Amino acid sequence: MKKQVRYTKSYILENALKVIEEYKPTSFDELISFLDCSKATFYNVIKVNSKEYEQIFEEIKKSQLKVANTLKNKLLSTDNPTLIIAAIKMYGSEEDRQALANNYNVKANVKDERELEEESKQRVKRIEENLNKNLTKEEKEQFFELYKKVIDWK
Repeated sequence: MKKQVRYTKSYILENALKVIEEYKPTSFDELISFLDCSKATFYNVIKVNSKEYEQIFEEIKKSQLKVANTLKNKLLSTDNPTLIIAAIKMYGSEEDRQALANNYNVKANVKDERELEEESKQRVKRIEENLNKNLTKEEKEQFFELYKKVIDWK
């Protein structure tokens, strides 16, 4: 036969503190689900704003911080983009969150080295074509003399 338990303040407080230490609940509802008493019994014995309630509340807050810090460290040490975004949403600045909310395309204006090199080659080719098409021999010589001066100028 199961022994009848008296749910006193000290009994519930002691069990609540043990549960918080062992299971790290992050809310009163979660805590109560681990206790062997009902929600009604808990709140009838442990009154809101009582010394015991405040002690339990503080321990739950500490538990929340421990869990949050553990998760934050895991999130910050990952290479998974989804987890990185989650970490920024949870712990980033308001500007970071706004940037994520605006769905900025980080790669939109990024060109790789091959693209930049190809653009540079095309520019040089256009310059050479313009020099050959539009300048007389004398103008080309003047241009190259000026160009040498600019390049050598320090």
